[in-house]
Parts: sequence; structure tokens; C-alpha cells
Amino acid sequence: MYKSLRSPSQLTGWKSSGGDPCGKSWKGITCSGSSVTVMYLYLLYPSGTLGYQLSSLTSVTDFDLSKNNLQGDIPYQLPPSSVHINLAGNAFTGGVPYSISEMSDLETLSLANNQLSGQVSDMFGKLRKLTELDLSINRFSGNLPQSFGSLKISMLWYLQNNQFTGPVNVLASLHLDNLNIQNNQFTGWIPDGFRKINNLQAGGNSWSSLRAPAHYHTYDNGKDDRSSGYLEPKSSVKNGLAISGMVVVVLFLIVVMLALMKKRKKSTMSLHYIDESDNQGRSFTPLVGHDKGTALHSYYASYFCDFKLSSLYRALYERFTSDAVLIYFICTTLLFCFFAVFS
Repeated sequence: MYKSLRSPSQLTGWKSSGGDPCGKSWKGITCSGSSVTVMYLYLLYPSGTLGYQLSSLTSVTDFDLSKNNLQGDIPYQLPPSSVHINLAGNAFTGGVPYSISEMSDLETLSLANNQLSGQVSDMFGKLRKLTELDLSINRFSGNLPQSFGSLKISMLWYLQNNQFTGPVNVLASLHLDNLNIQNNQFTGWIPDGFRKINNLQAGGNSWSSLRAPAHYHTYDNGKDDRSSGYLEPKSSVKNGLAISGMVVVVLFLIVVMLALMKKRKKSTMSLHYIDESDNQGRSFTPLVGHDKGTALHSYYASYFCDFKLSSLYRALYERFTSDAVLIYFICTTLLFCFFAVFS
């Protein structure tokens, strides 16, 4: 491999004749015991190619040669036990080597910013641990492979600045936090499943403007480009505060109405008690003649007035109760509407 990289001087400790990388402290090499586990040659600017003997690096889990001057095809055989592969920022040509399909422990794969081309093979079915894929800024074309849909724990995908075509519905079932598919030649509609993606960028494609079928929607720059990861209707913090505020207001109104109703009821009971005490406190003295008629007239007039006042209070109480119920239902309706809009 050292010869394939044209024996760069910046790789201190390396020798064309070989040797022990763990015993001699080779630049960019990390070992566990006597086994090489990490090759980190980031930004060391070696040129040349990677060679074709990488399959012998069976203990390597982290393979990073990003941002160098490497050229040619990516070798068919890469370190087979790789967990992280980063070959971004070089000048590789050709396609994605199919041997990657057998790397069941692979978690991150970055081939961005190269000169790779052609259609991406349907090779991702066994990569169950893959969480980050970056194929951006290349010349890939054709439809997305259907095996993308089998990756259930993916989080970060970058496919922008290629020449991919066709629909993107195969990505709808992925659990993505970031998805960038800008500046391709995708067609069709945006799957509704993309609404759950926090950071989505989808501009610069050939999306259809026709009426979308079920479970899809037409492309909307305001909703389907969220480069900052923030979208007004999906802001969970703002929605939570607004909903909490509405709940507090409704509960406050309910408490106030119950307090007023209780006060009204107590006031009515007090008036009734005073009325009864008045009646019980009156002494009945038999009257005759003119005094009797006058007394009876005063008694019935007083009784009639008390009756009218009691009826008035009863009517006001019933009216207040009905108004309180009406206000409660109005507030409840507003609350449900608020949840429907912001959920």
C-alpha cells in the first residue's frame, strides 16, 4: 500500500520493505496489541492509488483516507471488518465496490466529493447497522436501489449533487434525522414520511406539480427544505409552550366559573335562609276589622315581592350556569382545534 501511495514522506515510519506498524509507530496507524485496528490518514495528501491488498487488513475497523489526492478506482476488496469507511474528498473514479455489501458491521460510509459515476448497485440489504451514508457530489445516476428501504436505523443521508433519477419513495420508511437529496433529477412527489425528518433538503429536482396521490404531497420549498433543521409547524418547543399555555388558560377559566357558581349558590341559599328566618320571626296576632285587612294586604305584598326576587335569583343562576357551560364547551373546542392544527 505504501508503494501504491507513491511512498509519501509525510507517512513517517512507513517503509517500502514492510515491517511492524505496531512496534515501530507508523504515522496514522493505531494498534490493539499486535493488530492494526485504525488507519487514519486524513489530510496527509498522499497521491496515487490504494492498491489491491486491503482485504488482508482483517482487524481494521476504522479506515479513513479522506481529503487526499488519491485517484483511480476504489479497490474491490476493502478491509472486511470495517465499521467506519471515509474516502471522501479524493479523485476516485468508477463505482461503489460491491464487496461493501458483505460488511455487516459497517456503520458509516462516506464516498463524497469524488468522481464516482454509474448506478448504485442494490447492495445494502445486509448493512443493517448503517446509520450514515454520504454519496454526495459525485456523478451517480439512475434510480435509487430498492435495498435502501431495508435500512431501518439510518439517521444521516447525503445524496445531493448527483444525477439520480426516478421517485424517492424507497426512502420514506427510513428513520432519518437528516436527508439531503438536492440537485438531482428526482421526479414524482414528496412522501408524507418525509414530514418526520428534522433536516430535509429537496430542492433542485424535477418534482411533479400535479395533484399528489395518497400518502404523498407536492414539493413545497417552505416545507421540504429545512436546511437549519427548523420548520415553524414542526417546532416541538414552540408547540409545547403554546399547548401548555392554552391548557393553563382553559383550566383557569374552569376554576373561575366554578368559584362564581359556588358563590352564587351560597348567596341564593343565604337569601332563602333570611327569608325563612323572617317568616319564622313574625308573630301572628289575630286582627279584626280594618287593621286585619291592612295587615293581610301588607303580608301578601311582601310575600309576592319575596317570591319575585327568588324567581329572579333562580333565573339568573340558571342563566349563569348555562353561560358557564357554553363558555366551557367553547374553550374545549378551541383547545381541540389547537391540537389539530399543531399536531
